[in-house]
Amino acid sequence: MELIFIAIGIASLVYISVIFINFGLTSFMWFWPLFAVINFLMFALVRYIRIKHRDKKEIILRPFVFLFTTYGLAVTTLISMWLVIFSNAHTVEQPNLDYVIVMGTDLVDNKISKSLKRRLDRALEYYRDNPNTIFVLSGGRSDYDMSTEATIMYHYMIKAGVPDSNLLLEFYSDSTQEKIGFSLRTINQDHEQKVLANRLKHNNEPPIGKNHFKDAIITGAERPLSIGIITSEFNLYRAKKIASRYGVPDTCPMATKSDELMLVHLATREAVALFKDRLIGNI
Repeated sequence: MELIFIAIGIASLVYISVIFINFGLTSFMWFWPLFAVINFLMFALVRYIRIKHRDKKEIILRPFVFLFTTYGLAVTTLISMWLVIFSNAHTVEQPNLDYVIVMGTDLVDNKISKSLKRRLDRALEYYRDNPNTIFVLSGGRSDYDMSTEATIMYHYMIKAGVPDSNLLLEFYSDSTQEKIGFSLRTINQDHEQKVLANRLKHNNEPPIGKNHFKDAIITGAERPLSIGIITSEFNLYRAKKIASRYGVPDTCPMATKSDELMLVHLATREAVALFKDRLIGNI
């Protein structure tokens, strides 16, 4: 048992060092040094109990049982979150979607990161087969960048040959919840305008009233909208659950691969975010 705690602690420190060397500073880096310290403390507790038992000295086991149980529950919860995330990280092939939300992610020196490029290339691949689909490029500006993620994504898509008419920008969001929520609002507004223009042009009908977004994404539409989400595989489950929370339960998932070295780190960060969102009722 002692060796397991020591091995996990050392592995955590080595892993975060490798991430820092290859990728520099990134969010949630504090977790791995903290996790290493916790495992070293668990090692010290096991060693302390073993020495006391060897010397046949009496100790109060209740606080130790509490600490080991808490550690076990935390690790079990983390592993359970991983299983949920990766068991729902599959792509569903559905052609001719009305809208596809392309989730932004961190920029690198105000330029497209590898992870974001994979998402945009997936969007381009889908556009070539489905040229009528509209893509919502979602992502605001971080404290370290001069441009919004959506703006950088827009220029990439334009240079790749996607018409401006196929692109919508959402550049206010920061978190996954905001990106989904604001993107769905953008879709709602765009579709309302199109339905209104179509009715005024062909039917000479009065404008439709405002609808409540949580109840239906649009009232008066001839058919329900079909919406897809492009994001990394580790983020897909939470993105879909948040969309469902906003009243769109049947979004089409389209996953992209993450860097293999970063995957454990990103999945752990996502697991913590998923646990938090469940606690506060976001999903």
